[in-house]
Amino acid sequence: MNHEQTPRVLVFSTAYLPLLGGAELAIAHIVKRIPNMRFLIVTGRFSRKNLRYEKVENVEIYRIGIGSKFDKFLLPLWGTVLTFFLVRKYKPAVFWCVMATFASGIAYIINIIRPARARIPIVLTLQEGDSEKHIGRGRMGLIGLSWRLALPRTSALTAISKYLCERARYYGYTGRCEVVPNGVDEAYVSASFERPPKETLKEDLGIPADAPVILSVSRLVEKNGIDDLLRAFALLAGNTHLVLVGDGPDRKKLVRLAHELGIDIRVHFCGSVNHDGLLRYYRMSDVFCRPSRSEGLGIAFLEAMGAGVPVVATAVGGIRDFLIDGETGVIVRARDPEDIARGIRRVLEDENMSVRIIEQARALVIKKYLWVDIAKKMESVLLDACV
Repeated sequence: MNHEQTPRVLVFSTAYLPLLGGAELAIAHIVKRIPNMRFLIVTGRFSRKNLRYEKVENVEIYRIGIGSKFDKFLLPLWGTVLTFFLVRKYKPAVFWCVMATFASGIAYIINIIRPARARIPIVLTLQEGDSEKHIGRGRMGLIGLSWRLALPRTSALTAISKYLCERARYYGYTGRCEVVPNGVDEAYVSASFERPPKETLKEDLGIPADAPVILSVSRLVEKNGIDDLLRAFALLAGNTHLVLVGDGPDRKKLVRLAHELGIDIRVHFCGSVNHDGLLRYYRMSDVFCRPSRSEGLGIAFLEAMGAGVPVVATAVGGIRDFLIDGETGVIVRARDPEDIARGIRRVLEDENMSVRIIEQARALVIKKYLWVDIAKKMESVLLDACV
């Protein structure tokens, strides 16, 4: 296939790398594994450190805005103007909208402007991890309205979980919804199943070599239930340590809560960690726990499973697609610190169950959640939409 025959895909995502989130990681992992397509990504800039234009292999990134947190509000106008010229220049075969957000609206606006015969097929991928209440009523009802307006105008719909397909049908979508989940880098499962010594990173964090480590990789926001995790951790034995990787608006509040609970000496707020460096944290840990209150799917859970760390989590949203109690993880009740603590103790104290969970969870990840296979599924969806 020569350069002129290469299908061009215009991707719309409110944020993209170097900003890290499930949607951003999914796009990056998928596009680099589809070399036979050319991707043009329209996204927000959000920081003056981020280049307005960047080309990496088969991907061109166009960042909109002045480099501030308000850039997402500029996307519908500035992004539409830019996209108008990109469409004329490159004649993309398909629009790929990641989440029904500010950026995705550009694709629908462009199709409204263009004559019906010249409209470009739109593939919409639902990645949302927010609660049903937030989707329905968030931003004074505008989020739910955006779903209702976008779904009937979508050529093909994918979602990262069965749960999000169900939400799409609730909002009136009657077509086919294909589950194309987020996944795990092959490095997480290709490494030796015997995890390397943990002492180096433990020493860096000031954790005793023999101390059990509970890990959570999470944005520090209300929906992820880290306050419940801290309260649960306060109920555990004094030799355990909790490592929190990630940052967010609730950090100060959570640091204060850890101090009030008298556990701050055993809680390690590590802030944001480069995604390439996360594997060290998984391999150091004995339990992964994020007691989410809502979840679209959750890449961190799958990464932990692939890395051989038993997962303790709530059965909310897309987590139900991969977590079976006692088989691929331990399920606990949301907003219940005592039950969360019970689930963690269950993993730490029942070695036979933990070994079984590790083996079965890792096998599931290899079977269904590797990026190399997920990229093939997404490529098929995009090619079918081009026809």
